[in-house]
Amino acid sequence: MFIGHKLKKLRRENLDLREQCKSQKSRLANLEAEVSAYEQKIECSTTHVAPLVRMIEKLCADSRYAEWDNHPAAMILVQQTRAYFDTIMFQGLKIPESTGLEEKPDREVQNVSLVNPVPDQKIVESRRKTEAWQKVYGRSYTDIGKLPFPPMQADDFDSGKFVEFSSDEYKSMIIGVKASESERIVIDPGIDAICTEPWGYERLTEDKRGLSRVMHDYWGKWDNMEYKFYWPFCLTTVGKAGNHSIAVACLYHESILACGETNMYADTYMDYRKSEIFHRVTSDGVYWFKDEKPYCMASNRQKAAIWMILHTIMGAEYPIKYKGIQLNENE
Repeated sequence: MFIGHKLKKLRRENLDLREQCKSQKSRLANLEAEVSAYEQKIECSTTHVAPLVRMIEKLCADSRYAEWDNHPAAMILVQQTRAYFDTIMFQGLKIPESTGLEEKPDREVQNVSLVNPVPDQKIVESRRKTEAWQKVYGRSYTDIGKLPFPPMQADDFDSGKFVEFSSDEYKSMIIGVKASESERIVIDPGIDAICTEPWGYERLTEDKRGLSRVMHDYWGKWDNMEYKFYWPFCLTTVGKAGNHSIAVACLYHESILACGETNMYADTYMDYRKSEIFHRVTSDGVYWFKDEKPYCMASNRQKAAIWMILHTIMGAEYPIKYKGIQLNENE
């Protein structure tokens, strides 16, 4: 009996030690995360986001630029936004392999997989990682395509670390309407910020709307192409079709010849300047804040910097213009 009692006691002590070890590991992981966040915060405050924002604040407070059609702060916004989208322009390209085409799965195997689909372990793991990512870094607001809006908080979030920011509240802070015809501007490929993708190697090099246009010094806008310009982002997006053509135009800084025009204009101009989100959502490059309280972490400092430039411009006391159009007010 004595031996059995001692054995039970040792097992309980071992269990207690395991729980303590697990708890200590959890605390260590949390401390490491906090240290990492502080390190990032220090880096952002000294090298990237904060210094850039301070420059924008000074420019927006300097009345010497009040009458300029292209305010320096607006030009920095365009430069930063263009740099952001230029980095993603050629991501995910489909490059043809020199080894030839990949072998297709056997038809019988295809039929079996369609009749009795089995979840792929890689797909399941990918979804799990995506959900875990969104709990920390939020998720994209898909209703507005690729505009650099801040992320939206995931439905399941860490309430001990982040303040709640529901999807309904987020969406209620965004107001988009069609801009007036008077705010139609010339868009300069290779200078203005344009969100586009060339799709793939063949589209870029072999398609008649791709690089072959360079040889003939001509670009033309075909029926399915659609350009949308968004105020106050000063960003053009390419929808439906024509990504390969506009990518070439961006590379070579060439005008688009459409309907007899010698300049490129968007088909639709959207206006989000009255959106409350510009004033209530901020970032320090480490966290995204709603009313100065963190609701998720920032995954991209450049996007955070762009947002803080917008936030500063929208709060300026005098008109901040781009190509003669005021960004920070829409009367």
